[in-house]
Amino acid sequence: MFFKLYDKQIEVMRLKALESRVPTHHPKKEMVVRDLKKKKSEVAGEKELDYPLGFLDSEKYLILHNIRLKDENGYFQIDTLVLASKFYLILEVKNWQGTVIFDDNGQVIRKRSNEEEEGFPNPIPQVKTQTFRLRKWLRKHSFPEMEIESFIVIAFPSTIVKSAHPGTRIPEQVILNNQIHFKILELEKKPYNHQTSIAILREVAQKLLEQHTPTKSNLLQKYRLDHSELIKGVFCPECQFIPMIRSKYKWTCTKCGAFSRCAHRAALEDYQLLIGNTITNKQAREFLLVESPYAAKRILQSENLIQIGNKKGRIYRFADKNPNSPLKLK
Repeated sequence: MFFKLYDKQIEVMRLKALESRVPTHHPKKEMVVRDLKKKKSEVAGEKELDYPLGFLDSEKYLILHNIRLKDENGYFQIDTLVLASKFYLILEVKNWQGTVIFDDNGQVIRKRSNEEEEGFPNPIPQVKTQTFRLRKWLRKHSFPEMEIESFIVIAFPSTIVKSAHPGTRIPEQVILNNQIHFKILELEKKPYNHQTSIAILREVAQKLLEQHTPTKSNLLQKYRLDHSELIKGVFCPECQFIPMIRSKYKWTCTKCGAFSRCAHRAALEDYQLLIGNTITNKQAREFLLVESPYAAKRILQSENLIQIGNKKGRIYRFADKNPNSPLKLK
């Protein structure tokens, strides 16, 4: 039984919107492109994990993704948490591709196809810390004591995992994603000192959902960008030229001649993803490059946005793409 929380796809959408509206030669462009590629890889790795987990019995396991909890040391995040009657299982997902080498000193080296190398810290201490903090969190909320297992999951089966030297052992906790189902079945055969009911597991899952705190990030602040540095206007849905021209209730592309009555929707989505959930007539005109306040009013009212206030002080509110209300188990 899966319970999907804050979806990283929203972060991908935000980065895509930013990438499209940061000028090509802007000094922050390369950083945004790199971060977008990294976030896409995380989403792809998450989807790779869903497949083997889908073989688990939904009546015996509860599965939560992207749990972010607060304790006295701040926040800690768990990629995937599997709740079972005999144990809880932390899955730390690594989107490493190419060849991954475990060195003698505990460092992890990733070697790409172009022979470029990149170093990462050993992930074992990371999951040990997550285990420690999760156990303290469970005790704080008076849940029964349970064994907590953990695996570091290499998301992509094509990744080659090996040791730097014959005498160096790859940690047993490091597995490929196609091993997850079988490793969990092996855990089921182990003798554990504690066992709980599905009812208690649901209580734990519900509390985790309630306590989950999504990351709130303002991309413009993160990259130290000002609104004025963004590319304004409406992209042509056919050739991606910008800006389209608004005339007689439609948008026209001056490059390819295409026209559209709703091309502004993608631009308004970019505005919401990058700037916020509210917009005024003046802000719409500036972002869409529309001169007429009446045209901007028609555009905003045609999208059935929530309207707050009257006349010049009117504010339009978008539907929230990332509601932060507690989720309920069905």
